[in-house]
Amino acid sequence: MPNALATESSPYLRQHQDNPVDWRPWGEAAFAEAKRRDVPVLVSIGYSTCHWCHVMAHECFENAATALVMNDKLVCIKVDREEHPEVDAIYMDAVQALSGHGGWPLNAFVDHQGRPFYACTYLPDAQWQRLIGHLDDLWRSDRARIDKAAREITAHLADTAAVHSSLGDNVWQLLERALAATYDANNPGYGWNPEKAPKFPSSQLLPLLFASGRVDWIKQAESVLEAMQDAGIHDRVGGGFHRYSVDKHWRMPHFEKMLYDNAQLMVAYARAGEQLARPDFLRTAVNTGDYLLRDLRVDVDGAFAGYASAEDADDPGGEGSFYAWSPTQLREALGDPVGERLAREWDIIAGHRERGHSGHLEPVLSHIPHPRGTTLATHAPGGDVQALRTSWEPHLPILRALRAKRPRPGRDDKVLTDQNALALEGFAALGRYSGEQRFIDACRELAAVLLRRHTPAGLLRLPNRPAYITDYGAMVSGLTAAFDLLGDPALVHAAERIADEAVERLRAEDGGFYTTPAGRTDLVRRGREDTDNAWPSGQNSLAVGLVRLWNITGTGRWKALAEEVFS
Repeated sequence: MPNALATESSPYLRQHQDNPVDWRPWGEAAFAEAKRRDVPVLVSIGYSTCHWCHVMAHECFENAATALVMNDKLVCIKVDREEHPEVDAIYMDAVQALSGHGGWPLNAFVDHQGRPFYACTYLPDAQWQRLIGHLDDLWRSDRARIDKAAREITAHLADTAAVHSSLGDNVWQLLERALAATYDANNPGYGWNPEKAPKFPSSQLLPLLFASGRVDWIKQAESVLEAMQDAGIHDRVGGGFHRYSVDKHWRMPHFEKMLYDNAQLMVAYARAGEQLARPDFLRTAVNTGDYLLRDLRVDVDGAFAGYASAEDADDPGGEGSFYAWSPTQLREALGDPVGERLAREWDIIAGHRERGHSGHLEPVLSHIPHPRGTTLATHAPGGDVQALRTSWEPHLPILRALRAKRPRPGRDDKVLTDQNALALEGFAALGRYSGEQRFIDACRELAAVLLRRHTPAGLLRLPNRPAYITDYGAMVSGLTAAFDLLGDPALVHAAERIADEAVERLRAEDGGFYTTPAGRTDLVRRGREDTDNAWPSGQNSLAVGLVRLWNITGTGRWKALAEEVFS
């Protein structure tokens, strides 16, 4: 029998509607029930395309014996982090404070006031059951210890929210040290541990390096873009990029494809292609834009509604099988000479399935196109690597058509305002640097959809949810970027109205902006987001948009508000 998630709009929540766990959505009713029963609350946070969320769901939440323990000792809440980024931010700070790292699934154990007293990410079933039993014992026998932990963690959360970060004069020196510590020159990219893995696209950092004017940093950023472009993290056939690589060589991705990554990489590759006169970079940006147009477009009742937030890491054939090509498949698709040549140039060799480092079944490592695994110049006619990359293009439509017949990974059709505003900025960059009409049209069409999200009651994140700072920031930044391409004054006027609304609802007393409006009684703190992650910090995006508004309109107020964010 479905639980209380069956009527929710979130695909992630509906994925759990048939779990034997008695899941409830975020809200006061769940906390009231926990208080009535005198049990703690589990707030379990994830998103629909998260591989490890699926793993834990299968191992723990679909297990009847585990569900019996959870239902007996907890009130269990499921949260889609994309629907409730404000909830995710609080408990992510908690798990990072407790363990030094974060991720999803994020599982926070909280008291009746929502104060976390313990938090963790993925755990296998036996360890998960032991943890619940231990916390239940503490709840019953040593409530003072639970209360002490909750007070200390919540005080830490409040302290971090109260600190307004600023950019000092030494920001470039700090960046230089960070680059030196994290850059992998042998496999260009940034890794935050000695193994330089996993590697993420760093789509926030690369445009900064290009804008720095430093030749060494620009060369570093160029090497990273080239490495990703020629690696397994890049969907060579279908366009776009996977979320991250589990290895330092960029070869083996986790296969989810996120709108926010691809929107930002459209900008990075398009600008770099123009700045460095690299047609291969521009082609990668164009192929990524076409991926959005072809595979992420969402229509509702026959009308364009925006772009889906993500495609799943897993698919019916096993993680990565949708993207893998064996040498035999390439020969059958393209004929013996061409198929064999592509298999060689893409470093695809005969292989077999095996259990990877995670202990879970991994796709065939050797069947993911990874031209970096070869010496490209060895295969290039006359050593012309650009010509070699161009020679692959005519074969991609054939492979795409064949791949489209395979069972496809699931898609999360939520049309999120902030992520679609990032896509708006991506199409504005593509329209500007490629000059191709379909991207100019896409920019205009998406701008019209997003403008309808600004209602008389305020900006919306989803049709039934109010906006947060990430939505305000991305909208002002995206609309001003679209104006640069389209020249429509209505876009500037809309950006000014949204900026005014952000100031009215979210501006902090000491400068900068809160994540949420005042008056939320269901949150243990009113936070603010200073740090960019895989997507831009909301208030940093807003500052960029405010500077653009100042440049367009000459209104000094916008400049002063932007300076508040960074001072």
